[in-house]
Parts: sequence; C-alpha cells; structure tokens
Amino acid sequence: MQAQKTVLPNGLRVLTERLDHIDSVSLGVWVTTGSKDEPRGSEGITHLLEHMLFKGTETRSTRQIAEAMDDVGGHVNGFTDRESVYLFARTIGEQTETALGLLFDLLLQSVFAEDDLRREKQVVVQEIGHAEDSPEGWVHELLPQVAWPDHGLGRPLMGSRESVAAFSRDSLLGHREELCAADRLVVTAAGAVEHDRVVDLASRLGGELNPGRPRAEEVPPVFHSERRLISRASAQVHFCLATPGCARRDEARHALAVLDVILGGGSSSRLFQEIRENRGLAYGIGSYLQSYRDAGLLIIDGGTGPENFELVLELIAREVDRLRAEGPSPDELERAKTQFKVAVALAAESTSFRMQHLAASEIVWGRVLPFEEILAGVESVTAEDVHELAAAAFTEGRQALVAIGPLDSAEAQPTHD
Repeated sequence: MQAQKTVLPNGLRVLTERLDHIDSVSLGVWVTTGSKDEPRGSEGITHLLEHMLFKGTETRSTRQIAEAMDDVGGHVNGFTDRESVYLFARTIGEQTETALGLLFDLLLQSVFAEDDLRREKQVVVQEIGHAEDSPEGWVHELLPQVAWPDHGLGRPLMGSRESVAAFSRDSLLGHREELCAADRLVVTAAGAVEHDRVVDLASRLGGELNPGRPRAEEVPPVFHSERRLISRASAQVHFCLATPGCARRDEARHALAVLDVILGGGSSSRLFQEIRENRGLAYGIGSYLQSYRDAGLLIIDGGTGPENFELVLELIAREVDRLRAEGPSPDELERAKTQFKVAVALAAESTSFRMQHLAASEIVWGRVLPFEEILAGVESVTAEDVHELAAAAFTEGRQALVAIGPLDSAEAQPTHD
C-alpha cells in the first residue's frame, strides 16, 4: 500500500505505510533538530535530554516507564544524531495506541527531576569516557570535528565533561520547549497500521502543541584538510580518512553511493582486495558515506599495526589514484549497482527501516521517496559519473585524517582529544 501523509492544523506531520500480511508495527516520533543546532557552549544538551526522557514523567515513575515498555511487549528506545532526535517503538499492531501514547509521554511530559539529572549527567560522563577508551569507535566521533571544526556538524554529539556538568533542569526544560514545536515533529508508522487511527492518536497527543519560531537559514560547513594523530597504547592504529561527499539532496548522491561500493563497500571492493586479501595488512578496511542536509563525507576506515600504518595510507592513495585515472570497470559498475539494489530490497522487508525511511524522506524532501525512484537513480549511474567524482576525491586539500594508536610521529598528540 502506498504511504499516506497528513499535516495537522498546528503543523505536526503524520506519515504511515500499511504493510499487509505483517502483524508488527514500528512507530517513531521524530524531532527535526539535533546536536548540529545546539548553541555554542551547550554541546551535548540534546543527547542528555534524550537520556532524561526515560527517567520519569508527570504520570509515570522510572519503574512505571520500564513496566509500560514491557507492557508494549516489543522494543522502545531513543536516539540522538546531528540532525534529529527520535523515540521509537516496535510492537504488534494492536499495541499501537499504547506505544504511541508512551512515546509522546516520554517526549512531552518528562519531569527531569534534579536527583535523576545529577545521576544521568554522571552516566553521560562515563559514556564519554567509554567512547574515548574505544579508539575504533572514537575516531568516527572525532572525524566530523576535524573535517568541519567551524560548524554545528563538527561539534561533539555527546558534548564534553564540562558542558554536561553545567546543564541544569531549567536548561533542559527550555531546550525541550524549543525542540518540541509542532512543526518540528514528525510521526511515522509502518506495518500493521491504519492511517486514520494514527492521525487521530497524534492529534490527541500532540495537537495542542504550538508551531516553533522560524529557523535561521542553514549554512553548509567548510571542509578542512587536516591530520590529527592521537598517541594511545593499543595494539592497532584505528583511522578514518575523509573527503567531501554529498548532501542528502545532491544530484551526485547516487553516483557517490556507487563509488563508495567500488572503493570499499564490500569484500570485492578495491581496498578490501588489495589491503586485506592481497597483502594481509588489515582485518577490517572499507568505506562508507555520512550524509546530512547540507553536506556529507566519503570516509575510508580501518585498523592496522603501527608498523604498517603509513604503508596502508600509501596503498589507499594508490587505489584512489587508479580509480581516478581509469574509472570503474564495467563489471565493477554492475556489481556495485547490484549490491546497492539487494541491500535496499533486504532492508525494505523491515518495518523499522520503512518507518525510518518515511521520516528521512519527509524531513529531507518533504515527500516520501519511492524505493523504485531510488533504485532508478542508482541504475542510471554511468562509469563517467563515477570517474568524475573519483577525480576530485582525496586530492590535496580535500583530505581529513584522524588516527588513534601507538604512533611515534611528532604530529601525534599524547592524550585524549
């Protein structure tokens, strides 16, 4: 069945997709503002707020929230990224009203009790420390800070120990009031749902919210070319190497997706075959895309022994140069397209994926992108399109590198960033 959309009088948007022969439903309540939009000095407040949403509401204690989550019988959680915050639930269709009511209660009625806030700030500080102690993950968090240091996309999503410690209950309440404007909320559901029923529920739960203030015009970030090496006692050097990619609405996004698959998107990719299979220099090596409304990155990531780090960087440069010089082969092009199409087909069988697709489409495009349109865009990519993108990738002035491990270079910083 085709997706349906309703905009309530206050601007709150509701999108659903009924999937026949499926008994489950995935529900999401999305706030179209994320860590990117935080004022300077308030880094991490959105992430902390998301933590606090599960610590008690006006009608439920923390224990009663846990019991309500168990009553739904599925999965309830929240997530913060650089451009959105969302709460989601996966359950059976007959629990739709209970699950959506719980999500709205968490978002709009959480009380942020002082004792809970004090404890949860300690939890977030521990989360920051845990992330810093995991170099294979921490490089991915540091990379946007290096590539986009003067933009909201480059600010640390979890904030710093100092910023987290400074947040008060009043600051959280004020931030929630700013976030939860009606026209910044999107409700999505996929699976065993009836559109009119979800619209009625959303109207009762969020229909009294007011629209928000007009947003300032967004300015794309300026990419910075920089090497940041952090010395750390570990067995391997973990690294991310990035070049400018595409914004989510960029016309080149399909060609870049194909380039990503050819370069490092699977076991037949150039980087995996040369660095792991042919030379045995890394257990994991690959690439991925990180895309936002106004910018994006193409990222190569991996881990290798410190004695091989510079050699691996040299081999990456060789493979990129070869792709720049020759472009993709016909077999590579077709294999990459097939990989992409299969990945979409498999993901589309998930109600969670379809629920997220509804939200992402609405937030970025203002309409639901049919999967057929996405696949047609990839199918239309030519070898020349990929070659043209490769020609500009990872050239001088278009590279940002973050590496953490036992590095002896004079560039290396000796402590946590």
